[in-house]
Amino acid sequence: MAKRTADEALRVDVAPPAGPHLDDWNLLRSFIAVFDSGTLTEASRRLGTTQPSVGRHLRELEGLLGETLFTRTPGRLTPTERARALHAATAPMLGAVREAERLLVEGRERIVGAVRVAVSEVHAYYVITQMLAQLLNDQPELEIELSVSNQADNLLRRDADIAVRFFRPEQDDVIARKAGDTELGLYAHESYLQRYGMPTAYELPDGAFYTGFDRDPTPIAPLLHGPVPSTPLQFRFRSDAVLARHAAIECGAGIGIYFTDVAAERPGLRRVLAEQVHLRQEVWLCAHDELRRSARMRFVWERLGDALERRYGGAAPPA
Repeated sequence: MAKRTADEALRVDVAPPAGPHLDDWNLLRSFIAVFDSGTLTEASRRLGTTQPSVGRHLRELEGLLGETLFTRTPGRLTPTERARALHAATAPMLGAVREAERLLVEGRERIVGAVRVAVSEVHAYYVITQMLAQLLNDQPELEIELSVSNQADNLLRRDADIAVRFFRPEQDDVIARKAGDTELGLYAHESYLQRYGMPTAYELPDGAFYTGFDRDPTPIAPLLHGPVPSTPLQFRFRSDAVLARHAAIECGAGIGIYFTDVAAERPGLRRVLAEQVHLRQEVWLCAHDELRRSARMRFVWERLGDALERRYGGAAPPA
């Protein structure tokens, strides 16, 4: 019997791997959009296609895998454990596609002119400015206008082009991308804890106090869990300027609220009363529909969105 060549042996003996073949990127693209948005309607809007098309892609993918990827609940699709595993494996592919799209756009379109970005005081100072500085380094004709306010700018009135928000936008005409999740918690500096010890309840020892708002009516009740304080909290340092409150906390003057991702980067801060005080916050990047027509807006949107996803862990919150 004649000997087979190595190539012939490979052709005959090596069988294709068993299991589904995900050759159609559109199926995975639709799946990721549904996973990130939670609804077929929002996924189709993000992809610029129709809801029936997204639904068909999802059914085809579930047919290939032989199991359901989402449970249907009123107003939302909840991912199964298999869907979470599939998203973890496929999300980096989406990042690679976005990077390829960015390179293609940069190769044929000049990034010229101003983009107005709206962000809160805390994240303007601690997070966003550093991210935007890199974009300015990469695109010498790009200009950034940073609108810093703790009130939400109205994108539909064009108060800003792009906004970083901590709630899911409700307007139909706003384009939104979830960057991940963070949390609000209560923090004190090590020097404060050396004087007063680690608190175990809302009531603090004599001389110790909280920092809080002055005239800002923002309620703190959503952060409080478990039994309510038996006596009013003592806010002996009050300011509506978040950075002033942070400065007071970081010099050991009191206890106050931080975003956990920001506090983790501030030297000497320790979280206190974590079981009693916490509030999960979603992080969203939002824009008006001019995004579809503006190269400079798309550049800032894609690069800033990628940087926020790296910081906040991607669009899927932990279970």
